[in-house]
Amino acid sequence: MRVRRIAGWSNVALASTMVVALTACGGGEDDGAKETQSEPVAAASSPAPSTTPQSSASSRSGEEWEEEQAAQLPKVTDVKVTDTAQGDRVTFTFDAPAPEHLDTYEKELSGPEGKPVEIKGSKFLRVAFIGIDPESHFASPAPNERVLEVRHLMTFEGEMSVGIGIVAPDGAADPAYDISSKGTQVFVDIED
Repeated sequence: MRVRRIAGWSNVALASTMVVALTACGGGEDDGAKETQSEPVAAASSPAPSTTPQSSASSRSGEEWEEEQAAQLPKVTDVKVTDTAQGDRVTFTFDAPAPEHLDTYEKELSGPEGKPVEIKGSKFLRVAFIGIDPESHFASPAPNERVLEVRHLMTFEGEMSVGIGIVAPDGAADPAYDISSKGTQVFVDIED
């Protein structure tokens, strides 16, 4: 028999609880009727305990579970800036498969608590890597003529934000870029 679970209650257990509650309230019986105590109705069947990672994690201490989860999240091991035939490349190398990312140009980059972060350049690209070890940090790599700075901005709730400062002529549009990944690396290619 398949039992549907709602917020930890099976339909049978929920129905049993409602029957007991209605019976205790009188359930609309005639005032002259003799009151009787009814026994709680036992659930006919109950699903087997869940064996999801969350339920097995509860048998470990919270600290052990957090350490295990952090050990599985990727960390940045290297960041470098290089020239390519099409422009410039920033390469992020991780100790595990490359994480997902979000990216956008911003007028001003910010760090923890929304405080502005000074970064060299005239155009600022923010890349946020999702699902990163909270201890993941890196030293800013050596710049080139166009990519003046790559800096760790902050890590919050498993998302590490990185700022890339790019030189662009005054009034120029934001440089076109492409982000791709292969294995443990993420490539940010900034076109000339």
